[in-house]
Formats: sequence, structure tokens, C-alpha cells
Amino acid sequence: MRASGDVLSAVTDPAVQLRRERLLAATARMAEGLLDFRATDESFSGALGLLGDAAGVSRVYVFESYRVSGTARRWSQRHEWCARGVSPQIRNPELQHMDLSDAGFSRWDRELAAGRTIAGPIRDFPESERALLAQQRIRSLVAVPIEAHGALWGLLGFDDCVSEQVWPEPVVEGLRVAARVLGAAYERLAHRLHRDRQLQEELSLLNGVREVIFRTNAVGQWTYLNPAWREMSGWGVEESLGRTAAEFMDSDAGDDTAALLARLVSGELDGMRWEARLRLASGGARWCLLNARRVRGPDDGTFEVVGTMIDLDEVKRDQIALIAAKREAETADRAKSEFLSTMSHELRTPLNAVIGLSESLLEDGADGDSERLRKYLEIIHRSGRQLLSQINDVLDLARIEAGQIRLISAPIDLGAVGSVSAEAHQRVARARGITLSSRRVDRTLRVAADERLLRQALGNLLSNAIKFTPEGGTVAVEVDECPGGMARVTVRDSGIGIPPEKVGLLFRPFLQLDSSLTRKFGGTGLGLSLVDRIVRMHGGRVEVESEVGRGSAFSVILPRIEEHRPAAGFSP
Repeated sequence: MRASGDVLSAVTDPAVQLRRERLLAATARMAEGLLDFRATDESFSGALGLLGDAAGVSRVYVFESYRVSGTARRWSQRHEWCARGVSPQIRNPELQHMDLSDAGFSRWDRELAAGRTIAGPIRDFPESERALLAQQRIRSLVAVPIEAHGALWGLLGFDDCVSEQVWPEPVVEGLRVAARVLGAAYERLAHRLHRDRQLQEELSLLNGVREVIFRTNAVGQWTYLNPAWREMSGWGVEESLGRTAAEFMDSDAGDDTAALLARLVSGELDGMRWEARLRLASGGARWCLLNARRVRGPDDGTFEVVGTMIDLDEVKRDQIALIAAKREAETADRAKSEFLSTMSHELRTPLNAVIGLSESLLEDGADGDSERLRKYLEIIHRSGRQLLSQINDVLDLARIEAGQIRLISAPIDLGAVGSVSAEAHQRVARARGITLSSRRVDRTLRVAADERLLRQALGNLLSNAIKFTPEGGTVAVEVDECPGGMARVTVRDSGIGIPPEKVGLLFRPFLQLDSSLTRKFGGTGLGLSLVDRIVRMHGGRVEVESEVGRGSAFSVILPRIEEHRPAAGFSP
């Protein structure tokens, strides 16, 4: 396991930011190519090459996920790019029609279905996964879920066969952006392939097709239009024949249909495909795709133009919406980070003033002080501290996500921290009629941690445990060892418990599992999310055991350091 200080240094390293910027630039170039209406399977392989060069990896690939006749989810590799000298895996039969559970990758199925990324050196992966990955000479990888039409479509993977590459969060976030662009492109590709299949079937039926089939003479006048013309434009076929095609195009949109038809007739072009805005008989306009070619006429040897006109309005709207959504998401993400990172002064200063004034009034009193005034002042004081705590959670979460919190780590006794945290919550527990106890092993368990942040995490767990435990219940803080050179502090309660299907939602920010609980118990939904991020900053993890009606146990598991070993690697 990497020391959390190394991870933090990587996140703040300018080189990491440069890697992220290169990935985003490559994603932008990829998006330009894939948003083009003519994007093909080869376009996707080329797009993976852009990402592979930017990420500095050995192999980039796309797997599609699907179900067959209600069976378990299957996975097949669809596209691949390999650096020079790296063996391709696109024809590896083991990577086609895979059942991840049968292959020992059930963890991947769960994580990707939940929208989470899998990353790291394969030596840290479960044993069941390492054999297949080692066969491909992979030393480090990252797999990002691809979503299309609001559901899991597949995954975007990056293999490093040379080194155990580090995947800092800014870099992983850049890969997530690329996966979102790919998901949108696959949506469009599926839409286009579906439309093209329909086109090929309907062209054989001539007048039965939905697309317009047309012919113009040498001066660009319609000489044939099939019945689909009326359906698309609203104009009658008879009233349109003999008029030039350019008359029906939106000149305000910079249409150059007349010039293109003239170049076709003159022989300057043999064929052409272009987009235009068709004026509708009812008013307004519709995007269409014209595909035309020059042919010899049947009579005097002159030339004419034949072609089709396809309704492109929905595709264009989707394309415009995709670009707008991407820009909006990027803007919203930047705005959120900037807002939360700069709001500290504006919010904490007035709240500190409120708390300071209320404390002063409670200590000194005032002429004519009454019991009612004191009661109101106590409410102001209590509410101010509660609000300050909630805002501190919001600000600390934003600072962690922005990489602005620096760990001040030192060897600390985990048992002592657990005992102190329990003692700090005794008054609140007694006021609610709850028995709060603490227990620790006989020996000292030392971990390298930022004591302030660790106590904040344990404080959030204890506050939750007390909040959701009814009067007469129990809460316990237990500190002990666990396998793998780890130490564990567990906050156990006899509270209301958590349904199994909702455990996976616990650590999402701004989320409470039930709106009725929000009304009854209060809270912002940030406490557990903040705990999870603090623990992961220290190279640890949070585990949860819960049963509805019987209580919950939240365990913070951290790397243990031996008495004779310094806490190296945890300095900022």
C-alpha cells in the first residue's frame, strides 16, 4: 500500500496537473472527431490512440457490457490501441463474451455497475484477478465505467506494461471525462447505425422510403421527388417540381446548395455530402443531410444530379445538446469547486461573531436579564455551533476534493485517540440516555496520522451513532488489531440500522438514505463522506456492518506502524 503522503504529493505535483491537462486536450481532440457525423469504428480506435499517447500507457481499450437472454452480464472487447512493441489483445478469446464472476473479476462487475473506477498496480489486486492480468504483462491499470443512455455501457481501460504507474485523482478525473465523451459518442454511433440500417432497407422500396429521393436537372430544378418530400417539408410534390432546390433551403443559415449542385453538374465534383437547413411549408426549418452525385441524363447527353435527403434534425439537436451539456458540466464543476473553496471567510466570520456574542452574553448577563432571554441565548448559541459544524464539514470536504488539505502526520496511539473521542461525546450521550463506553487492546497500537483530522472522522462517526440510537441504547468505541499489519477503531451502536441495499450509498456527499430521517434527525449528509475521504487520505478504508433494528458498526482501518519504525511517507 502506498503511503498517503506520497499520494498527496502526487496530487499536488505540477507534473500531475500537466498529465491531466494533456488528457483533457486529447479528449477535446477526440470529441471533435467522434462528434463528426461520419465517425466510424476506425474513428474510435484512433481516438483511443490520442488518449494512449496523452496518458503515456501501453494499451487503451474499450469493453462493451451486455446481457443475453436474461443471463449474467457479459463483457467483450470492442476497440483497442497498443503502443509500439506491445502485444494486442483484441483477438484474445478470453476477453470475449466474458462472465466476470466466472473469471474471478466479480469485484469489477460490482464497482463498475456502481459507477466507480478501478485503478492501481495489479500486485495490489485480489489474487483471483492477477493471473489473467499477468498473462497480458500488465503492471498497472485503470478501468473507468462508460455510461450510455443512462446505464452502464462498458468500460474504458488503460494498461501500463512497463511500470507501476500512479493514477492520482486529477488524472483519473480526466479519464472519467474521456469516458463520458466516449459514452455520448457510442450513443450517437448506435443511433446512426440504426438509421443507416433503416435507410438501406427503405431505399429498395423507392416511394415507400421515409427519406427523400430527388433528381435535379443541369440548372438545379427538381425533376423528381418521391412522396417522402411532402412528409419532410410539407410542400407538395407537384408544386415543387420545376423549382430550384435552392429555393427550399434556408439562405439565412449560409446554405450553399445551389453552388454545390452547380459544381456537381459541371463535373467539378462527382459526388458530395453536405448538411443544409430545409425550409418548411409551415414555417421554420429542419436540418437535413443531402447526399448527391452527378449522372448522365437519359436524352441529349447532358448531366443531372440524383440523390437523397435525410432528416438530420434529431441528430443535430442531440449533437448540439451533447456539446452544450459537456460545457455546462465543466462550468458547473468549476463553479462548485471555486465557490466552496472561497466561501470560508464569508461564512465563518459572521458565525464566529454570533457564537462569540452569545457566549459573552451568557457569561456576563445584562440588566433586566430574564429566564426567557437566557433560554433564547442558549438556543442561539447551540444553533450557531450546529451550523458552524455543518459548514465546516462542507468546507473541509471541498478542500479535500480540491487537494488543499495538507496532512500533518505523526505517530499517534490509536487507542488513546479512541478514548479521548469517546470521552468528548459522553455529555451528549448522557443527555440522550445512551450508554457510551470505550475498549482497547492492552498493547499500544500506533498509526501515522493527522490527529486533528482523525479525531474529526471519529467524532462524525460517534455523532451519527448517538443520533441514530434510541434512548436506553448503547454506543461503544473499540480499538484492536486486524490482519495485514492494520489497526482498527470501531464505533458500534444499537441504533436503527441500515438496509443492505442502501449501504453502498452511505459515503456519497449531500445524501441521506431517507428523507424522513433528514426531517427527524437533521444533518447535511456530509459526515460519512468526509470520514471516508479523511481515512482514504491516510491510506486506510472504512468498513460497515449493519442490521436493521439491531444497530451498526463503522470500522476505520489504518496501516499500523511498529514501535521501532518511524512514520515515514506521511509528511505532506
